[in-house]
Amino acid sequence: MEGIGIMDQQQKQNISQAAEQLTDSTQQAFRTLADRTVALQESNLKLTQTFVQNWIEQVHNLAQGTREATQNLQEQAQRQREATETLSEEATNAYSEFLNSTLSFYQETLSTATQVAQGSVQRASEATQQGVQAGVQAAIQASQQAMEAASQAGQQEAQAVSEAGSEGNGRGSRRRSRSRS
Repeated sequence: MEGIGIMDQQQKQNISQAAEQLTDSTQQAFRTLADRTVALQESNLKLTQTFVQNWIEQVHNLAQGTREATQNLQEQAQRQREATETLSEEATNAYSEFLNSTLSFYQETLSTATQVAQGSVQRASEATQQGVQAGVQAAIQASQQAMEAASQAGQQEAQAVSEAGSEGNGRGSRRRSRSRS
């Protein structure tokens, strides 16, 4: 029995050693598993951090692109507004110049017409004055001719009266003499 006791002892030792080895290898396996789990978690964490960082960077880039696009649109809108204002000013200036030139043309036309009318009035006035002067001269000439004719008629009448008087004096003296008798 002693042999059985030794064996038992040996077996116990072997079992104990096997249990120890099993425990050690189990611990080692759990450590390895824990290390691998931690490494995997760290890898997952790094992967997640990289993913989140890339996502944040993409969102940031997208936001930056949106800001730049918005700024470009605002600049283009400002340039369009300035171009529209410039075009509006130019159109207003061109229309203003057109109106001014049209007004200037009408003013020149009116001035020319006024000058022509004044010249015509002046020529008519001069013609009227010349006509009046000619009429006055004609009237004066006609008056002079009438006066000359009247004067001649008066002279002829006076001569006729004078001749009639001479003839009448002879008769008159006869009459006087007859009346005295």
